[in-house]
Amino acid sequence: MRRLFVGSLIVGLSACQGFISEPGQEPGGGGSGSGASGGSGAGSSTTKDALVPLPRVARLTHAQWENTVADLLYLSAPTGKSSGFPADPSTGGYLFDHDASNLSVDQSLWGTYQRAAEEIAEAVVGDAAQLAKILPPDTGDANARARAFVEELGKRAYRRPLTTAEIDRHMLIYQGAAGLFPSKPAFEAGIQLVLTAILQSPHFLYRIEQSTKADGGAIPVTPWEMASRLSYTLWNTMPDDLLFGAAGANELSSEPQVEAQARRLLADPRADKVLQRFHDAVWELEKLDSISVVSSVFPDAPADLKHLAVEETERFIQFIFRGGGGYRDLLTSNVTPVTAETAKIYGLTGNFGSGWTEATLNPTQRKGIFTQIGFLAANSTGVDPDPIHRGAFLARRVTCIPLSFPAGAVPPLPAAGGKTNREVVASHTETEEECAGCHKQKINPYGFTFENYDAIGAWRTTDNGFAVDATASPLIEGEATPVSGAVELLDKIAESPAAHDCYARFWTEYAFGRSRVKQDDGVIRYLGQSSLEGASLEDLIVKLVTTRAFRHRSTEEMP
Repeated sequence: MRRLFVGSLIVGLSACQGFISEPGQEPGGGGSGSGASGGSGAGSSTTKDALVPLPRVARLTHAQWENTVADLLYLSAPTGKSSGFPADPSTGGYLFDHDASNLSVDQSLWGTYQRAAEEIAEAVVGDAAQLAKILPPDTGDANARARAFVEELGKRAYRRPLTTAEIDRHMLIYQGAAGLFPSKPAFEAGIQLVLTAILQSPHFLYRIEQSTKADGGAIPVTPWEMASRLSYTLWNTMPDDLLFGAAGANELSSEPQVEAQARRLLADPRADKVLQRFHDAVWELEKLDSISVVSSVFPDAPADLKHLAVEETERFIQFIFRGGGGYRDLLTSNVTPVTAETAKIYGLTGNFGSGWTEATLNPTQRKGIFTQIGFLAANSTGVDPDPIHRGAFLARRVTCIPLSFPAGAVPPLPAAGGKTNREVVASHTETEEECAGCHKQKINPYGFTFENYDAIGAWRTTDNGFAVDATASPLIEGEATPVSGAVELLDKIAESPAAHDCYARFWTEYAFGRSRVKQDDGVIRYLGQSSLEGASLEDLIVKLVTTRAFRHRSTEEMP
């Protein structure tokens, strides 16, 4: 009975009547790899003034829901309730988990939202210390205190001030609670039911942008909407009090104001998790968890190699970001965190202690994240390097070269039989016409440049008794470009406009909450050019969130 009562009142609170329906599919599609030059398209302009279609209603992901509930209620840790939610659907070609067109509320999810809201509200009201964190001071007037609670918590939960009508409707919920919780004092009962309702409201579960007034062909988002765009993009959670304060003071309307807040958010440790989340998705870093090498072939490999690889990768990304580095540094820096065990794989000598320390690797052998243990070991067979997966990854996720994949099962590589790993792969993939089209021109030339790195990422000069051949001519800027090994390859990629466009494309898809559409091309080129010219990761992100596209909505709506 209680759940039906609260649910009916929540629907009455909503101005968004379709909040449990399917939002629909975005136009243009285009998952990873569409567009051979980073998706920016030939002849596209380089501008930060472009307008792009953006979703107006975006449901919180399960992670965003957890973060938002914890921040809203000043909890010491996330509730963990989302572990009982139905899994979000696959995002198809979109790399990230927050595609607005893909996130809806079906009956199953709605039921788990209701249960979580009731349980959280009951727990908070039953904990005097926790409840005190969200209640206004007691002035002796219970109704006035409840109204102040509705106004303040409602503003933070819905990420905007409530209208008078909304406040009045929440107060009706407060006043109708006593009969539902006869064992509780009337004030606590009312607060519990209001909190239960707020946590089920579409205005909490969705980020709803209500601005509709066009100015010069664009719809400027309100300062409150900008606060949410910034916080969910850079922190993956609701705005903090300072961001709310800036919105309330109308200090998020200009580019300098947005930049100031963006830099403040990026300086916070919460931004590190977003940087990691972004690169986890773009660079498929979940594959590091599956690293497994054959111990009989590599008896000296660390038992916890995959954990060391994961931590090195995370520390390296943070090191570049916090050190003011840019995309070029991610591709070419030969300084990385090491332990005594990983130092041996890198061929370093000396005392590296018991923890992590920064070390300079041999620049003729190592440059950037793709010559580190994580990428190399994750893309191996456990015995040999895997130039097919190494090469396909570079083509798809670093230069945005589109690839087609075989429809059926792929036969395994034959035994070496007196050949090098490269020779086996070439003979297996470059002889059949249906395979050679991609492998000979797009995949193998990238993968073969990494043949100097064995299955655990150590440097090698021979393979099966033969000298390693790491020369190839991968496609860079649409041209077969001769290189001698991965170091030279990464140097050339670092100077490639298409590679910087590719990286910029993924950032726009992340910030815009959808796959690339043609209208994004100007912003992509603007960011790609900035990255090519040496913008730091922080500066690149700031440039993105201060573009006209991020601060406005096009009058063209996403369906």
